[in-house]
Amino acid sequence: MARPGHGSVIAGRVPGAILPGHPVPLTPPACCRSVQRAVALRPWRHAAPCDLLACGSLLRKAALTDTPNNSRFARRLIGLAGLAGLLLVSTPLAAQETDPRVSAVQKIAQDAFDTLDLNALLLEVRIDGEPLVTLARGEAMPGVPLTVDGQFRNGAVALTYVAALALRLAEAGRFDLDRPIAEWLPDLPAADTATPRMLLNMTAGYPDHAANDKGFLEPFYADPFHQWTPEELIDVSLSTPRRFAPGENWDYSHSGYVILGRVLEAATGESLAALMQHHVLDPLELSQTHDFDTPYVPQPVVHSYTGERGVWEDATYWNPSWTLPRGAVQVTSISDMARSFDRITGIDGFLQPDSRKAMIEPSLIGFGSPLEGCPNCRTLNSTFSYGLGTMLLGDWIAQTPSFAGNASAVATLPEGRSPEGRVTIAVAVTYREAAFDDWQGNVPNRASDILLEIAGELVPDTPPPGR
Repeated sequence: MARPGHGSVIAGRVPGAILPGHPVPLTPPACCRSVQRAVALRPWRHAAPCDLLACGSLLRKAALTDTPNNSRFARRLIGLAGLAGLLLVSTPLAAQETDPRVSAVQKIAQDAFDTLDLNALLLEVRIDGEPLVTLARGEAMPGVPLTVDGQFRNGAVALTYVAALALRLAEAGRFDLDRPIAEWLPDLPAADTATPRMLLNMTAGYPDHAANDKGFLEPFYADPFHQWTPEELIDVSLSTPRRFAPGENWDYSHSGYVILGRVLEAATGESLAALMQHHVLDPLELSQTHDFDTPYVPQPVVHSYTGERGVWEDATYWNPSWTLPRGAVQVTSISDMARSFDRITGIDGFLQPDSRKAMIEPSLIGFGSPLEGCPNCRTLNSTFSYGLGTMLLGDWIAQTPSFAGNASAVATLPEGRSPEGRVTIAVAVTYREAAFDDWQGNVPNRASDILLEIAGELVPDTPPPGR
């Protein structure tokens, strides 16, 4: 059975966490609810997408209704009518005319869109903090052209935000990364030896609820619209046999970050959502990144489609509440994703030098080992290691989330690691039905593949592993 949130990592197959919503003003279409009840986990069969062409028709009708709520969207739709196949580019004109890197990136994007069964492709490249290329290719949903401000779930990228939050609180003397979490959650098993740092670097040993077939996977696929609470997710984790004691191995765990969210709230007396807004989203000026905790996605929505449940369906509003700690379940834009990752991991300033070093330095190389019953336990090495809320792929810092037919990848080559300067690449994709034709549990994260190609083109002497 597939594991939602587990995707192809740039170097090897390691879970990428997820992608992941305000109370949804639109309920899931009736056909989706019927499919949910009728097909659940049955074998693959073809069916019409549950986004419904009627949905597209309603959007077009709304576009022609000149009201305060509709006029902006109407102008976008009318202005782009008939341009669904156009490559939309937001790149400084001078750069387009003089920088050969721009045309090289555009060609990689075009080739990928033409050959990888993609429905939508968003991409941004930044060099030394400045955008080189921002582009959109394809459709947000049938008949609706994709635009560069399209909103999608950022999944595991928010793990980096949570880690940055913890580090900024530690810088302010409000949080100790190395104090046993029993200080804040005394009733949690192993809390007397597990620490926030272990939760951050995935060595605390709390089993991943997302890998529990009976406790999570089967209920999730039976009802992907269910609103999961942190308590439910932690209970699933604790009901799973623990494979190692805190600090004795490495294992990717969504549950560890759900626990960390509760620790941060207990330590500060504030909600994680408020902490994230005040200490991360506002300072980074992420005006297109929002926490909803529910399936809601604001306009313009990038719809995602999947065949994970044996039918081709619109999975845009599958509930992402299981993916991250409450208060960090986010939607974003490609520019916010690229700019924030660049600012946090690529250069000192948002984090103090010692904090950023702790986040991105491969201090766990040689740590961990394969363990029976723990499919993601491994020995970390220079090709794949883990920092504090970051994947470390050679000299690159990365996240590669995947959830419900929506996949993305973001990676930064920090300053000082290449003569080409600081480089950040962000890619997000959704799929066509053909991408699931040979589906065996995971669709490769094509955003990672595209990122690899671009990195190899821009920084041939320092590419991520796997290029």
